Amino acid sequence: MPPAPRIRPYKDFLTPALHRRFATATVILLGLCYLESVFIGEWNSLIWSWLPFGRAGIRTGLLFIPAFMVFVLRVAQLHVGIRTSYSAWYTFRTYALRYDVLQTIGWYCLSAYLFSEIFIWSAPNRADLNRIKLIPKTDRTALNERPIYLTSFLFFVALVQAGVHLFYDYDRLDMPVSKTGVEASSDPKSPLVVPPTQKLKKKFPFLVLSSAKRATALAALAPFMYSIDFGIYPYSVRRFAWGFTRGWAKIFWTLPKSNSLPSTRPFHWSVLVHTAVAGFLLTLLWELANAAFTAYVAQEPLKNGRPITYESRDPNGSLLTGLRGKKLQTRAFAFWELVYIAERFEGRRKAIFEDIDRKGGSTWSQVLGICLEVITGIDSRIAAYQAPQVVTAKLVTTQKPDANSTLPRLGQPLKDGLKQPGDIFSQPPKHGSVGVRIEAVGKFAKDHGQSPPGALSPKTRKLLERAEGVILTQEQKEALASQGFVGLFKDLISWFLQTGSGKPFRQEYRRKLAAIVLGQPYGDVGVIVDAVDALTRFAVCSLKEDKFGNVQRDVKLIIRTFTTTVTKLDGFKKSIGVHWTDIEKKQESPETDTILVALRSGLNQLVEAFGDYSEDLRLSQSEMRMAREAATPAPASAPARPEMEQRK
Repeated sequence: MPPAPRIRPYKDFLTPALHRRFATATVILLGLCYLESVFIGEWNSLIWSWLPFGRAGIRTGLLFIPAFMVFVLRVAQLHVGIRTSYSAWYTFRTYALRYDVLQTIGWYCLSAYLFSEIFIWSAPNRADLNRIKLIPKTDRTALNERPIYLTSFLFFVALVQAGVHLFYDYDRLDMPVSKTGVEASSDPKSPLVVPPTQKLKKKFPFLVLSSAKRATALAALAPFMYSIDFGIYPYSVRRFAWGFTRGWAKIFWTLPKSNSLPSTRPFHWSVLVHTAVAGFLLTLLWELANAAFTAYVAQEPLKNGRPITYESRDPNGSLLTGLRGKKLQTRAFAFWELVYIAERFEGRRKAIFEDIDRKGGSTWSQVLGICLEVITGIDSRIAAYQAPQVVTAKLVTTQKPDANSTLPRLGQPLKDGLKQPGDIFSQPPKHGSVGVRIEAVGKFAKDHGQSPPGALSPKTRKLLERAEGVILTQEQKEALASQGFVGLFKDLISWFLQTGSGKPFRQEYRRKLAAIVLGQPYGDVGVIVDAVDALTRFAVCSLKEDKFGNVQRDVKLIIRTFTTTVTKLDGFKKSIGVHWTDIEKKQESPETDTILVALRSGLNQLVEAFGDYSEDLRLSQSEMRMAREAATPAPASAPARPEMEQRK
């Protein structure tokens, strides 16, 4: 028997498709580099100033290098799905010290430095941006601080852009959640994904406006940031930039021995204009590079109007490898293709229904298992959150004298020494000394720190009550007894949470629910919706296309799974409550609502298609009634009380 043919993995088809889209995005970016190269060049000729075969073309190639670095960064940190966490502070604490943050800052700073060199080289002589200038009335050369300030300003722009990149998560591919085409138009075969060129045309004015605002604001703040004294060496950015530039410039030019800063600061109005223009052009390059990458890479997994696995010798096997992929982005594209097959391509659907002689089970059974695993993952994460935490308490054992021992005690027990219990060789401190007091306090803390609750002596309780009476008022003691330590400062904490500084510390309802339902650290709603839509369409189409009847045997399991997930997710959404730090108390969760809408829509289609065959499918009337009730959204209920109020 000949060996089974090797199944080409899904990435062998996805990677070339992404490369083609990547190349198209570079063409768009190269066009902007050409326009900027013409703008920053010297207009001394009517033809050679814009002709691509002259200096404009050279500047275009040079400008493409710092712009292309954004693509390198995006490929290195590409991911699908939103970042999920309970609060913004938790997200910052989790990602602030990762290598990705340093990599983002490093690439943007390197890009800014290369752009500054190109901009300075391209500037006309009247701009006075040369690195070296001649001292008037002499032939001596000296450093020019204007290009130093321009480079420092572009480093400020790079740091701000890196912060924007990380805050808005530019590394995420913005893929559509629903791929069935219902939202786009009434025609289910109409493309849901907007062409990338239309996306960029619509977004380009916004990119220009936001880049101009950011560059203008930084140009106004940069002189203060450049000159401010930080109190630590080298005390200011100006002093550091001047010293660093002078250090390497002495290798190429003869400079004065004095290392003192120039008496005149480089804040001439022409310099400020050049910095604002350079910051705008560089920011626009970065923003367009990010927008073009996202628009072109996050396209449909199609090639010439057909699924990208169409050219595989085993299309179903390649698709299954993608659905089981280790990376979330690979699975996201594979599920997207699966939905398109279930929605549009009848031939591929029939091939999946008829592929029954496959290792590991038929193609349909494997697709069913993968999709149900994605859907039931919601139930597993909710159950894990609701499961009580197991607390292991240490048993406190006390040594008791043996009751059976009848031997008389010949002497007193050994006293505790300074080094360890029973140390009789250490000289004890004299009575009344500081050592005795420290030893007594340590012994008291050791004895009572290891005692179980409620083991304090009456004298100790009186001392603690007397201390509380001196420190706390009667109202504070009542609040401490009823609400605990947090309740004592509830008003102060609530005021802080209402401010802008306290917003990152709020555990908002939407963030918390998304973190539980979708999982951490990333969660993608689209994969869950795709799994629901794919199973629904395959089951409905199987009535006419599945000649072996394998799908009908699994419809019961699909309906039960959808019903259970809807019931559990809807109940959990209402019972989770609002955390006491959530000041706005908005019980809104678009991510959960989208999943519920997809599940209810799938249940409606399944009940409508298989309602007349419920007995043949071995579905009882109670199960069908539960499915219909789950498919119908319940009326909005009263908002739950915050967790702190529920504990009172």
